[in-house]
Amino acid sequence: MKPPKISIVIPSFNKANFIGQTLDSIIIQKYSNLEVIIQDGGSADGTLEIIKKYVRKYPEIFKLESKEDKGQLDAINKGLVKASGEILTFINADDVYEPNAFGFVAKAYKENPDSLWFAGRGRVISSSGKEIAKAVTCYKNFLLALNSSFCLLTTNYLMQPSVFITRKAWQKYGPFTGTTDFVMEYDFWLKLAAISMPVVVIRNISEFRIEQTSKTKTISGDLLSEDWRVVNKYTKNPFALALHKLNNLGRVLVEKLV
Repeated sequence: MKPPKISIVIPSFNKANFIGQTLDSIIIQKYSNLEVIIQDGGSADGTLEIIKKYVRKYPEIFKLESKEDKGQLDAINKGLVKASGEILTFINADDVYEPNAFGFVAKAYKENPDSLWFAGRGRVISSSGKEIAKAVTCYKNFLLALNSSFCLLTTNYLMQPSVFITRKAWQKYGPFTGTTDFVMEYDFWLKLAAISMPVVVIRNISEFRIEQTSKTKTISGDLLSEDWRVVNKYTKNPFALALHKLNNLGRVLVEKLV
């Protein structure tokens, strides 16, 4: 029997330095029921040439559309509309998956067929691929082990590329929201958490890259403002909001150090 189909959307724009690593991390999974939908916003730095090599070599896996869009959020939602898998996710064009990540997620899906979503561990890496912010990762893994909606209200401890949702979750509660500059997956996570928490996969699923052009770096103030607006949609608990503010102060300090 074929494993459940996994659809991965990759929003891409001028990531020639990293896109090959992202695509390689997908190929080495050797997962037999997979589609990868690459939504490129019209890259002009060599990104497209790299992607096209993979499309030619693995036409059964990779699908590419390259044209001007309204940014990351638009690209992700467009890609997910096209997705045909039972399990859906997106990964940015500079992040990577760890070996056998899809196998771990598929196993959790088969063991928990009624779940809406799944969340694994992850690492944070630098532009060179070196693991950084290890203390932050340990903290997030601790909260992931607790896996409570209250903890998720105090901070978004989920590593985005380590989160996978089911088709029924996307169809009922999507699309993702955000701005023309970024996607706020946190809003989607809190929406799902109000119904049920994710099945936790106690494995490292992905590596999230922070480098000088990452939106985590370049527009962190806007991200935190939107983050605060989002959490206030889902709780008025003063204790949760106070802890959230404290966590956001910690994020600012960490972003200055990495």
